[in-house]
Amino acid sequence: MSCFPAAPDFMLLDAIMLAYRMGIMRHEEQKVAMLTAVRIATDAISFMTAIENFGVGCGTKLHGFVGQVLAAPDYYRAQYPQMLGLYKANEAVPPFLHNNNILSLVEPFLTVKQQQVFYNAYWWFVRNHEATYMDAKKGICIGVYADAPRDNASTLLRFEKYLYALVHHKTKRIAKLYEGFPADIVVAVYERSLLVSQARGIKA
Repeated sequence: MSCFPAAPDFMLLDAIMLAYRMGIMRHEEQKVAMLTAVRIATDAISFMTAIENFGVGCGTKLHGFVGQVLAAPDYYRAQYPQMLGLYKANEAVPPFLHNNNILSLVEPFLTVKQQQVFYNAYWWFVRNHEATYMDAKKGICIGVYADAPRDNASTLLRFEKYLYALVHHKTKRIAKLYEGFPADIVVAVYERSLLVSQARGIKA
């Protein structure tokens, strides 16, 4: 069971990521408005109403683009994973939670400061929660690396618990770094990429 609140609808997250990737949503105020809206919205209509209430005006380019994305037919939505960079045409999917593009998946939902904080924390997790290795002299396991990822579902669960521990860390200095950090959104985006991997026949 998730440590965080229920994840927003993936379609709403897709709309935000697409707007960011296409350069339509770049300002921090717009990010805040979209993040706030996605957490309270129950469907596309309530999401569009919410972003208006939080400052994304009805006549703006961002508002119009998001409306078009959410109103797109199913065959168009099927292209979202590739458009979002979750995979490229005719290319093998990198192991889940183990590629250099992972930050780009959550970048639209993080401030510039949060991006660096997350980047450091994520790579610490990768280096310390995947394939074990042996110390040749001591003959014991001294750490873990991401060279041979374990099954993806358990990796996501471990990462979620790790992120939750950081957000709610007993040391104020660490917890402060994650103040206002959209951990629930980050986990939801990773769940989205996991589903894409599963749909493409990647072992989860």
